[in-house]
Amino acid sequence: MPNNPVRDLDGKVALVIGGSRNQGAAVAELIASRGAATVISYANDEAAAGQTLAALEKYGVPAEAIRSDARRSAEVDELFDGVLARHGHLDIVVHTPGAVIKKPLVEFTDADFDHLIDLNTRSAFNTLRATARTVADNGRYVVLSTTLTSIMTGPYGLYSGSKAAVERLVLAAAKELGARGITVNAVAPGPIDDSFYRDAETPEAIAAATHHSPRNRLGLPADIAPVVGWLVSDAAGWVSGQTVRANGAMF
Repeated sequence: MPNNPVRDLDGKVALVIGGSRNQGAAVAELIASRGAATVISYANDEAAAGQTLAALEKYGVPAEAIRSDARRSAEVDELFDGVLARHGHLDIVVHTPGAVIKKPLVEFTDADFDHLIDLNTRSAFNTLRATARTVADNGRYVVLSTTLTSIMTGPYGLYSGSKAAVERLVLAAAKELGARGITVNAVAPGPIDDSFYRDAETPEAIAAATHHSPRNRLGLPADIAPVVGWLVSDAAGWVSGQTVRANGAMF
């Protein structure tokens, strides 16, 4: 639970796409602790969404968990329209979903390609487009990318490519929306000790990543949430079109 008595987001409405688990849940709880009405969306895990919703409600803010698949533009539009209808405005959007497949490019199937592009690129495009249409002036959009977009990626080539496309969309949207005071940024974590990373990696790869860390540990969702939290604050109003790499000097 965040230990943050500052209520600098009072009166704001936030939507955390994929906010039911892992880094998304940590971001949603931090935002709620700072006073924003917080809506989380989830694609499948209703039980996790319920647990996160209960955590948000402890902060005394309006909170909702809505099932919505960010890969489907019609569902995204319905989600955003629903938030506006119920809350009157939308100020903060954070996009966290993603998927990884680890193997050489030559081994990827068409289905693998579609899966990664849908979850990593199309989903972010859908929510970024909906944000541009609906978020209030001086609003905030933050999407999770990956540090792998900036280093030699080995068997992560398609994964990092699908995220690199998102970083370019961030730059374009930041320029298009800047006149309205809306900031658009990405946060690029290194390996994070959550189910997303552990489900994709072998124990040997996890041990190697831990050894490579100057702090001898993987990152935690709690390491990433404050970075996102700063980017959605008023203090970060002059930061836009950027990819912030948060990896504990691992890369």
